[in-house]
Amino acid sequence: MKFSEIEQEQWEELKPYLDTCLLPITGLDGSESPVEATLALENLRDIMDLVEIPFKGRVVTYPACHYISDDPSAHSQISSYCSALKGQGFKYIILITAKLHTAFQLNEADLWITPTENGENPSAEQVNLQIRELWRHNNS
Repeated sequence: MKFSEIEQEQWEELKPYLDTCLLPITGLDGSESPVEATLALENLRDIMDLVEIPFKGRVVTYPACHYISDDPSAHSQISSYCSALKGQGFKYIILITAKLHTAFQLNEADLWITPTENGENPSAEQVNLQIRELWRHNNS
């Protein structure tokens, strides 16, 4: 479910069921041509489908963070976003990217979903298992 699909008056009622936030990270650095930027967004959409479609009733997708660098301040900014989202009531924060080597360690995020080392999206089964394990591990 996209953040924009939730009406103000519905949020308090839905909050207990929508406990997981999906925060997309596009991974652009500003050097991309329009064609490359379009391809990056299409790739991000494809990997996001692995989460958004099967988990629509429990996951809320927030707007993507499009530009990010390897600078520690950028990582700190994403960390702050995760903390703020948890402050909104999300129990789990899943970061997702289609860009290889974009993931970095963050204590505030519960899971990173990234391409495999050969640059392909993980399988739907892999993603499903990772998310269910996250929920199971944190509910025991």
